[in-house]
Amino acid sequence: MKKILFILFVTIFGLQINAQMWCPPGATWHYRVYANMYPYYDGHLKLTVTNTVLINSIVCNNMVGTYIGKTMWPTSPTTTLNNYVDINTYESNKVVYIYNTDSFNFDTIANFNANIGDKWLGIKYPNSTCLPPLPNYVRSTLTVFDTGHVMINNIFLRKIKVSTQTSPSYSLTMIEKIAGLSGFLFPYNHCIIDGPIFGNFVCYSDNNFPLYNPSSSICDYVPAGVGINKNSISNSLLKLYPNPNNGNFTIELDKPYKVSIYNTLGDLVYDHEFSEAGNFQINLSDLAKGILTAKVENEQGHSYYKIIKN
Repeated sequence: MKKILFILFVTIFGLQINAQMWCPPGATWHYRVYANMYPYYDGHLKLTVTNTVLINSIVCNNMVGTYIGKTMWPTSPTTTLNNYVDINTYESNKVVYIYNTDSFNFDTIANFNANIGDKWLGIKYPNSTCLPPLPNYVRSTLTVFDTGHVMINNIFLRKIKVSTQTSPSYSLTMIEKIAGLSGFLFPYNHCIIDGPIFGNFVCYSDNNFPLYNPSSSICDYVPAGVGINKNSISNSLLKLYPNPNNGNFTIELDKPYKVSIYNTLGDLVYDHEFSEAGNFQINLSDLAKGILTAKVENEQGHSYYKIIKN
């Protein structure tokens, strides 16, 4: 029996080692983008791997991001910006690289083989356009100060923590497969007017890796200032119970409303206009577990709510 268990352990561990960690099929990241200054941003960045490209004889993953939300002013209409982010990366022996369009070389995003004290240069991305110009731009050094592993979706993933030499300095946790857990993929130096404003990590998933949502925040765009009840839904517009649930739940409406429900990827999974007040049963048990977003609206306005399906 011990021999069989040992063989099973070696087999499973070997499969995990050989599995494609970086940018496997279906790899999708979600980021919250918010900046309450000019230019104002309040939205959501969805980053996906679209195809592969050959750069310097290296096959790279082309990662393209779509932004949905407000730009310029809080009163601006919600807009969609395609190709808001367009970068090329690849992984070799647990080191993830990004192509630097300034130097025409590859910079290191993260070295998951690193030990405490190891260093590499931070990424100069996007272009530094500080005013006044900085012709002698110096990239910050990143130093590894902690290492370890974390289990997510029953997979052991390497974890490293790095700190910067910027002033003020800051630290960042990076996890194999996902990269940076705060900020966009990696730490980088930039001025406030640089390129796209990247946001904080919210969710990651791929075809063989269920949704990872450490903060339990809604993966997709919800305007700033919209209240989200994280446990149960109950206000003058709507009551929903039980919550969490297995996909079968009751909604209680105090007047006619249109109810739209979206999954973690932003796809519409339920849409119905209720012509009267009352209690109504909804069955979404065929959906994968995760966080659903309900939008309740009528001619007076709309509100968003979170549904936890387990």
